[in-house]
Amino acid sequence: MNLIKTNTLNLTALIFLFTLEISFMKSLLLNAFIVLLTFFYLIKRKKWIGLIGLFLLPLIPAVSTYWSVMVHGSGSADAWLLFSRTFAFAALGMMFAFGIELEELLLILEQKKVPTSFIYGILVVLNAVPEIKNEIQDLKNASLLRGKRLTVFSPLLYLKTIFVAFNWRNHYTEAIKSRGYEDNVKRKPSKEYVTPKSYILASTMIFIIGNSLIFITI
Repeated sequence: MNLIKTNTLNLTALIFLFTLEISFMKSLLLNAFIVLLTFFYLIKRKKWIGLIGLFLLPLIPAVSTYWSVMVHGSGSADAWLLFSRTFAFAALGMMFAFGIELEELLLILEQKKVPTSFIYGILVVLNAVPEIKNEIQDLKNASLLRGKRLTVFSPLLYLKTIFVAFNWRNHYTEAIKSRGYEDNVKRKPSKEYVTPKSYILASTMIFIIGNSLIFITI
């Protein structure tokens, strides 16, 4: 069995905890800390698209929220809090999108005793997405040959896609069984994912620093 060092589960837990905290805690500094943490993380990983999205995607919602609270709300303190919280949520989303390999996370959760049927069901969906996209494009091209144009608002497009995916179920069942999956049978993975203690220590320190900012008022 191959041992693979990974920070996936550790980073996922950190993102989850920070998401819960900023949902209920009123801390402008914690929100700013999360945004800066994500900023440097994306730079280190050279994820430039994520870096652009970090500032552009939440910009309009953040400004709208700030303006709404300033005009109809309780003042600048809450306005800045919600403004920064919008960016903090976007930052956590970018960190998850560009820092977590979803398939690897699912395989790690399988090793952590999450039901295998649940894990494989999601893996099937993830691996089917490219094929479904190709099938949708083929359906659009076939409709154009008949003189009909299918758009995202065409119910017929979704209906045909559902039927195609339904017809693929036997193929996916065979593919899953060929990879060693059987109900109620323990499967021995070929790879074992481990989180080094240094990663856990670093995440713990980041979490402690972030929480210490909650008690600082500005």
